[in-house]
Amino acid sequence: MQYSFAKICINAPFPTTQCGHSSQTELIYEFKDNLYARIIGFKDKDDFIIHISLDLLSIKTDFRELLQDKLRTYYSNDNLHLITSTTHTHYANSVRESRYLDYLMDLLYENIISMEYEEKEDVCTSFEKVHSTACGKSRISGYETGNEYLCLLRFYEKDKSFLSILINNCHPTTLHANVPYFSAEYPGNTLRMLEESHPDESFSFIQGCAGDISSRFVREGQDYEAMIKIATNLYKEAEELLTHNPQRKPLSLNYKEVILPYEHEFNPIDLSNIRNDLSEREMETIKIGQMMREKLKEGSNVFGTLPENAHIGAWDLGSIKLIFYPNEIFSQYLDYLNLNKTYMVSYSNGYGPYILPIGFEYITYEMFIDTLTIKTKEHLIETIQNM
Repeated sequence: MQYSFAKICINAPFPTTQCGHSSQTELIYEFKDNLYARIIGFKDKDDFIIHISLDLLSIKTDFRELLQDKLRTYYSNDNLHLITSTTHTHYANSVRESRYLDYLMDLLYENIISMEYEEKEDVCTSFEKVHSTACGKSRISGYETGNEYLCLLRFYEKDKSFLSILINNCHPTTLHANVPYFSAEYPGNTLRMLEESHPDESFSFIQGCAGDISSRFVREGQDYEAMIKIATNLYKEAEELLTHNPQRKPLSLNYKEVILPYEHEFNPIDLSNIRNDLSEREMETIKIGQMMREKLKEGSNVFGTLPENAHIGAWDLGSIKLIFYPNEIFSQYLDYLNLNKTYMVSYSNGYGPYILPIGFEYITYEMFIDTLTIKTKEHLIETIQNM
């Protein structure tokens, strides 16, 4: 087995807007903390997997496919699989700006092809998950999910760990929408703390099924200090997991991908069902959701045109099978999986609007952005169960 890891700064060298809130329309310059791409590469004979975790809101499917094609050509290997994931920070350079995407494409390509690989013997992995509300919980008044998790995926050469990936499902929206700086938010700062504590180990982060989860009812404020406190809470829980000695299994590079076709519909939403106990912020976002739904119908929205399909990847690492899914899916979809064998993450291999559970009754912002038919959701459930 050959392995390589690279951490590269992806700060735009020119001003851009942020990406994640509709009010972020100003060009800004300041980076409160750096944005990074953490690149992991594994080779074994003809099998070749590259995973990139980026401190960005999202990366669309066409960007990922273009970069994968360029890498397959360079390495003369059609069995190279590129997996792109984002931490989903709402305070990064805008991925709707073509100038930044062109810069990012060149930066990632040049750094990936310059990575040097080292031999690793007897590579094994372990996977653990714990229930965690260190960063957040359901952001919908009156609705509890119970599916807030912190997971730790570790890689070992013989008995020594050399790479750990945190998986946590919570929207990185602790900061106020209008902060005048870029930030990697709690995921990036949690990783910074771990890197400082464990300089001989590499770390990365994958965002989980966080469509319904944020720090809204957990945070003490929306300034930088409150965000750092959230990051510190997660860091402490991650440190506890790092002391464990879980069961390990040999690393596998078994990866497959399927394309799930989407059917969309715009059913009317009965606003008479709005609860009386919603917060002021929730009422505000419902109004935003109504406007967003009209823009979705017109095709002029932050998501672009409605996606025709989803590229769903499955990497069986040995200790766990990770399902990589593009949309902002609600955490309830984890209930359809045996989480000791399979775990699902979001904001990977593309980007798409919210997906609520079938029959979800709470009137929320997310409901207005969900356009998938029940038939599509049933097909999605069947697909992730059988991958």
